[in-house]
Amino acid sequence: MKISIFLEHLLQAHEQSGKSIEEVFSAAKKCGIDGIETNAGFIGSQEELQKKLQNAGLSVSQLYENYTWEDFDNDIKMKNHIATAKKLGADKILFIPPYFSDMKTETVQAEKEKVKIMIRKICALAKSVGITVTMEDFDNLQNPSSKLCFLEEYIKEIPELMITFDTGNFLANGEEVLEAYPVLESRIVNVHCKDRLPDVSSCPTGTGIIPFKIIVEKLKRINYNGNYSIEHFDIEKQLEAMDESARFVKTFAL
Repeated sequence: MKISIFLEHLLQAHEQSGKSIEEVFSAAKKCGIDGIETNAGFIGSQEELQKKLQNAGLSVSQLYENYTWEDFDNDIKMKNHIATAKKLGADKILFIPPYFSDMKTETVQAEKEKVKIMIRKICALAKSVGITVTMEDFDNLQNPSSKLCFLEEYIKEIPELMITFDTGNFLANGEEVLEAYPVLESRIVNVHCKDRLPDVSSCPTGTGIIPFKIIVEKLKRINYNGNYSIEHFDIEKQLEAMDESARFVKTFAL
């Protein structure tokens, strides 16, 4: 198992603290963090940043990409997403589908079918180079991956699709994480360790109301050995939050 963190948190920690990128990366390593997740389009264009990550001993565990309906008939973004992951040594990618055009029932049903076509296409492209495609419970109800019933539908119809289990997003979407877990358990290959306060705002992992102890016990029963990725966007002090989150996650991930 490996502990990862979103690169965006490290870059924000650099801006907030005044420390150099190298110092922040070093601090992450000292916390027990070995990998990062980030946007494929961003990191793919940042050659210097890639070198600094490599020099710090931080590998890329998963790359995400946000898709639009313009990508439905054009697989350039998919191919670039996969190629960047392959180049940087990531064995998983996170597919974030286009938002629903509107929330009318007929639109949702029609666009879910289009999303399935996109999932099948990216899974086929990724499988050919040994990369796994995942989806997560996205924390915006206008997204076709936001509801448990949507994810359940996708994994039932598309065997190649795996799950990045985000511990905090079910709450934000009005669902229960412990009810979602057994539905998705067999497909979980990555975990986003996101905690929430009662008002669903982000907080350092282990300081909120998400039942991590129960979730981790369930993951251990299936011998989960994937990444635990720290995630807390919109935190005022990312460096301190990283340290606090890593100390908590290390209690079960190492």
